[in-house]
Amino acid sequence: MRPISFAQEPSDGERNAVLKWLREFNLRENKDFMQSLMNGAEEEFFLVARDPGSDSVLGGIRGSFLCRWLKVDIMAVSPHHRNEGVGRRLVEEAERLGIEKGCIYSYVDTMSFQAPEFYRQLGYGESGRLIDWDSHGHDKIFFTKALVAPAKAPEGAVSNAC
Repeated sequence: MRPISFAQEPSDGERNAVLKWLREFNLRENKDFMQSLMNGAEEEFFLVARDPGSDSVLGGIRGSFLCRWLKVDIMAVSPHHRNEGVGRRLVEEAERLGIEKGCIYSYVDTMSFQAPEFYRQLGYGESGRLIDWDSHGHDKIFFTKALVAPAKAPEGAVSNAC
């Protein structure tokens, strides 16, 4: 085996070389997808739900649309307005926007102490789990959901398919 040494603080040139190798490999193996990323295919969103009477923020959801996937990064509801359907309506609105953008799938990850049952109730199925992800006994759970059948994307949907 070839002798090697390790550097925990590589130079900018060393970092750039490693990243270049990965970019070149990915571009060669998955050209269309990588070019779509370089051309800005991912579109981020942030929605807030407001009380129409007071205009106060009830909750919010942040994520992105990429290719045919809606990704939910974060979703939170004010402690004073939990269990009132705000979270459900935020996710449903994000899904509606995703479908308009040509998404046919959605995914989210959550911690075992956060909202796994919430996402199950919305039709998401567990697709993966990292046991003890935080090293304090809590799992990270990945959920996915089909928003529409692949052949049934809405007429006139703006596709961000890669």
